[in-house]
Amino acid sequence: MVASSLSVASLAQGADLSQAVVREKHNVVTLAPNLSAEARPAAQGAVVQPDNVVRTGTESRAELEFADLTLARLGSNSIFSFDAAARAMHFTRGAVLFSKPKNSGPIQLQSGAISGAITGSTGFISTAPVQGTGHSKGKGTTTIVGMLEGKIHGGSRWTDSSGHEHTTPFRLGAGEMLIARPDGMPRVVQFDIPRFVKTSPLIKGFNAPLPNAVEVNQAIAQYEADARHGFVDQTNVRVSSGPINMALVGQVVPLDTVAQLQTKNPNGILPVGSTGIIQAQLIWNTSADLDLYLTLPTGQVVSFSNVSVRFNNGRALALLDHDNRGGTIDIPPRTRVENISINGIPLAGLYTFFVNNFNSPNGSDPFTLRVFYNGQVQVISGALAVGQNSNSVVVQFPGR
Repeated sequence: MVASSLSVASLAQGADLSQAVVREKHNVVTLAPNLSAEARPAAQGAVVQPDNVVRTGTESRAELEFADLTLARLGSNSIFSFDAAARAMHFTRGAVLFSKPKNSGPIQLQSGAISGAITGSTGFISTAPVQGTGHSKGKGTTTIVGMLEGKIHGGSRWTDSSGHEHTTPFRLGAGEMLIARPDGMPRVVQFDIPRFVKTSPLIKGFNAPLPNAVEVNQAIAQYEADARHGFVDQTNVRVSSGPINMALVGQVVPLDTVAQLQTKNPNGILPVGSTGIIQAQLIWNTSADLDLYLTLPTGQVVSFSNVSVRFNNGRALALLDHDNRGGTIDIPPRTRVENISINGIPLAGLYTFFVNNFNSPNGSDPFTLRVFYNGQVQVISGALAVGQNSNSVVVQFPGR
């Protein structure tokens, strides 16, 4: 199984994960001292201690409440435990919704390919065994994490087809979802918050309202406002419908397939890495270290030395999903990829992308840069010697 790690400052204060209580249960819910111990039926009101393992059966669910009022809602066929000393929740299998009050300290969430930290936030994690034809050959798990409100930041480690391990940082806000598996870069997409709240059994299947209901309603209102103003790319919206399936608007596909979509790409954008309202993709086929750059309207630069930039008062994120130094083959047999994506509510202005040849054993290296926005793609191709920059591709936001 792939492992991920995140160091979080100031974990010594705040969240109380000393024990939890089963506040609500439906059908088969069991409790065991640890993963290898015998499981016994858990009664409503049962106390769950650190390292205990809570399981739910088919068509079953449970709600756990911690001393600081943090909630964990488990869907069908889920496995959940927590570590009080490390202030960490472990999601081994299934689908879980978490909701943490604003006035308590940070905790870690760990599941399959991801590890992240939250303070006051509401979101969900869904984990299932890897399926499909990736080079992981069925080992490890595919994990998604999405935020209804608040933020999560963390990292995901994955291994390419050559056996090289990589770490991709991520930072998600309301309406953003990360899809991670052990044999490819994680992807960040938008998801439909109102639809999730209206349909998910992790919300509709329980009696009590969420402790952060006010914040969730605010996030719904903001999402709907963004959609009205064209800030939500409806072709890139997905919503979690369970531990195995994801729903693409109008389409349901296996969860593991989402992370490695090899579908039609009429705009030429390869389905590798992150996507966004504005997306730039650099591709090349040599061992050279080519780098993708973005200059924001604020003058800030996104590149390998500054991979993540929050701007517009924190309402937008520009992210380089990974620095490919030429050693990572994203699509066999030779294709290398870097993406810079912009999500959230970007500032009005000009977004300028270009390519630099940082290092190469060759005289020059061919490349293609595609920038997609508002249903249109701009493309430049050429060849760069070491130290050379390409021509720029400029996007005006909002588009005309």
